[in-house]
Amino acid sequence: MVAGESSGDTLGVDLLLSLKQRYPNARFVGIGGPKMVSQGFETWVPMEKLSVMGFFEVLKHLRELLKIRKQLISDLLALRPDVFIGIDAPDFNFKVESILKEQGIKTVHYVGPSVWAWREKRLQKIRSAVDGVLVLFPFEPDYYHRYNIPVKFVGHPLAHQFPDHPDSAKARAVLSLPLNSPITAILPGSRMSEIEAMADIYMQAASKLHEIYPNMIFIVPCVHDKAKLRIQAAVERFASKLDVRLFEQKSREVLEACDQVIVTSGTATLECALMKRPMVLAIKVHPISYWIMKRLATTQWIGLPNILAGKTIVTELIQENATPDKIALSLGRLVVDKANRTKQITAFEQQHQSLKQNASELAADAIQKWAGLP
Repeated sequence: MVAGESSGDTLGVDLLLSLKQRYPNARFVGIGGPKMVSQGFETWVPMEKLSVMGFFEVLKHLRELLKIRKQLISDLLALRPDVFIGIDAPDFNFKVESILKEQGIKTVHYVGPSVWAWREKRLQKIRSAVDGVLVLFPFEPDYYHRYNIPVKFVGHPLAHQFPDHPDSAKARAVLSLPLNSPITAILPGSRMSEIEAMADIYMQAASKLHEIYPNMIFIVPCVHDKAKLRIQAAVERFASKLDVRLFEQKSREVLEACDQVIVTSGTATLECALMKRPMVLAIKVHPISYWIMKRLATTQWIGLPNILAGKTIVTELIQENATPDKIALSLGRLVVDKANRTKQITAFEQQHQSLKQNASELAADAIQKWAGLP
């Protein structure tokens, strides 16, 4: 198994536990994060080495990534596992899967790449690299059927990990937060490239919000120590007079405790939706990365709640629009606009139910079938 970032680690640990129930003596190796490692996974390389976002950012780390991949392929060909499961990280994993499949090793990709958002023609290459693809969203299988690729919609494992009715008071007690203060969560991303790009902008936005809502508390989950140090530097520079509280990990508790969220993109937007928390999405990537992504895009949104809804329910502030002023203005409106809050929450509730399948068990079923396991 190879997971490339924290969301992949979450998917990986659930799948690993389902497979362990069927095959208690199985050995799980490759690249994984702390959650997978806690369940006995042997990671050969720290997962953070793969957590690089955007075309330009990948170029900076390309030599190291290619070296890691070459060694991984060599080790896996020597080991000849029963099945290789690439979890997300498509640019890294599809090459691994392609070579392993060529050598007679069964390959499965978990989390079909966002062909519904951009580069649908990737499916032509994917067909030769995998024995099956596990997808998380109900609209995805149609794309794979067009290219005769075995596919299984498994729902999203996260849908089971979030409560139907979040308990804000309980979460605030766990985090030692006051019950009656307005609280905004800031989710600056799980990759350092995202955090570098957005931490200063988010803290400047928080400072502007503080002028309108002087009692507002800002809470930020930090994925690791390096992230925490970078966010702390942004707080000291731009938000030293505010009540900003940083938490190690604890992203679920932070989401459950807050009233609304400022979020980057990706899986974090889905987590906000599953927690039924109104949000504003704001993100910047390297200009070259953005130019390429813009040219290849096939959907007008980047936030999963909007893509699932097929319309704009969450404000998206991208590139030059992701300014402290615009973020503060959009979030300030969301605080007072009850109709908009209700509209978002109603849509999130519907999305939660549609994604609540028995994902890890369905995934294990499909892997067992595609890999020809007993």
